[in-house]
Amino acid sequence: MSLLLTGVRVLVADGPDAALTADRLRERGALPVTADATGTDGTGLSAALVHIAATTPPDAAAAALAWATEHGVPVDDRRAQDATATSVPGESATGEVVLVGGGPGDPDLITVAGAREIAAADVILADHLGPVVLAEQAAGRGVELIDVAKIPYARQVAQERINDLLVDRARSGKRVVRLKGGDPFIFGRGFEEIEVCAAAGIPVRVVPGVTSATAAPALAGFSVTHRGLNHDLTLVSGHVPPDSPKSLVDWDATARMTGTLVLIMAVRNAGAIAARLISGGKAATTPAAVIENASTAGERVTQTTLGNLGETITRDGLGSPAIIVVGEAAGRRARLG
Repeated sequence: MSLLLTGVRVLVADGPDAALTADRLRERGALPVTADATGTDGTGLSAALVHIAATTPPDAAAAALAWATEHGVPVDDRRAQDATATSVPGESATGEVVLVGGGPGDPDLITVAGAREIAAADVILADHLGPVVLAEQAAGRGVELIDVAKIPYARQVAQERINDLLVDRARSGKRVVRLKGGDPFIFGRGFEEIEVCAAAGIPVRVVPGVTSATAAPALAGFSVTHRGLNHDLTLVSGHVPPDSPKSLVDWDATARMTGTLVLIMAVRNAGAIAARLISGGKAATTPAAVIENASTAGERVTQTTLGNLGETITRDGLGSPAIIVVGEAAGRRARLG
């Protein structure tokens, strides 16, 4: 939820025990609330971020800064950036790109830093696996929301198109958030996007997210490492079949690992991967678990064995997004909640 002021945006959290209300903001005169705040009067509000636009009138900006300082609220002051930016006559000032990682699915798992970047964004390019709910809320505040989903084995937005959008919007002076599912550096194209932006002279920053490789098992009750069980964790992308010439995985070495193996993007190739691991020496009786739609209302957790992994996925109709855990840790599930 946000209050729209004269050139000032206040990101707020609602609740009956919050310290402020829209009425109190008006009564105090601390901020010049002139826009319609229908639906917020009488609702408990506590500010999480004060965003001051480059065009904010001086008196409104001064009041906003004073109020934020008094209440210890973070300030995103776009005027300071514009004051120090070097502009070319006839061209708009260059904006920036921020890569923001989410979590395995639940939008509440985004970091505080990530939430602040979303609140201050002018444009959001959102992944299929990103916390789209947060992006849609931002769109309700007038933020441009662009769907650049890469749905496995279905609709795909070309990476080149995404790169072009990032550069184009930033060059128009916009603050662009590239919203991704989880950590943008775990089997993502984050570094490629950074390289493209850097080559185009676009400032770029990174806010890592919650990596689903460890978060999904933890939320489902699996500890991928255990003091008395294993001290190693191997993370592998299974989007390429093990017998493909495009595969960069040493499956023989992976099969010899005695700890926990976590497979990402591997549902489609799970049967072939299991067979390859078994032929490499891993026991067919090795415990395995599939965590589908982790952290969401549609989460399903299925425990099986490596030898039955492919059959189990087919029988239960399990699909992406899913995390597959292989190893003794997959046989020890804590019942949570």
